[in-house]
Amino acid sequence: MESRLEQAAACLSPSLRYRLEQLGTGEQQCCEEIRLRIGQPLQVTVRGKEQALPGSRLTSEEIAMAFSRAAEYSLHTYAASLCQGFLTLRGGHRIGVCGQTAVQQGRVLSFRCISSLNIRIARQLKGTATPELLEQLQETDSIISALFLSTPGRGKTTLLRDIARQMSDRGVRTALADERSELAALHDGVPQFDIGQHSDVIDGCPKAEAAMMLVKTMSPQLLVLDEITSEADARAAEYASHCGVAVLASAHAWNWDDFRQRPLYRQLLERNIFSRIFCIQANRHVVRIEPQGKENTEC
Repeated sequence: MESRLEQAAACLSPSLRYRLEQLGTGEQQCCEEIRLRIGQPLQVTVRGKEQALPGSRLTSEEIAMAFSRAAEYSLHTYAASLCQGFLTLRGGHRIGVCGQTAVQQGRVLSFRCISSLNIRIARQLKGTATPELLEQLQETDSIISALFLSTPGRGKTTLLRDIARQMSDRGVRTALADERSELAALHDGVPQFDIGQHSDVIDGCPKAEAAMMLVKTMSPQLLVLDEITSEADARAAEYASHCGVAVLASAHAWNWDDFRQRPLYRQLLERNIFSRIFCIQANRHVVRIEPQGKENTEC
């Protein structure tokens, strides 16, 4: 069976894939990213540390060819996501793109020259949402709206996806506003992650717009929004809440104090959308936060 690393590296040339094969079995299983930079050797991130692989330095032609293969030689198909600097591969893997852009009226239209690529290897970790946490999100026959605070890299998207999957498989109609193809990672309309039997997804659309469409057309019981970053996102969450839909969302913050100091998030608190607030700690343990900012039960 094709490994996750092999699947993510399918767009690379045979010579570059051969370099990856020289990694030990443990390193291959723990590989998180494959990085291509012009003038640098092929590099991988294993257990959070970046390391160069033996071999010649990459040329612009090698990177351009990998990019073309990843886009299946049809850049217009991926135009919307490329405007945000990424494209999604089969399997849910994602390629971040850097280089010279073509801009019109302040909006990125495309990339003219590619200088580096970052292939992020997607893995679904089932069971990250513990029974104790799921119990905190339910009250009799209803779902509780909850917000998860986390800095990048602590697994908040993985956690939201697993909660959505488990809720969906319990029969909860679940809607995912997947703006950056991270929760479901649709590829040709097919979710590349297991998101449950009763889930609907809008992919590649600004999450606020996607949320409004999902609430109006799919009658969800649970709406999942990864990363509230704008006033429009907050309004969409509030709209869903007023329509009787539970909202599951995340926000960037180090802790409760950091969260409260940000104007957008203070407004979010004032709207009383979320009945539960949790913080994902550095060890990826999930702790419930009381309104006074005190840590409560670990979930």
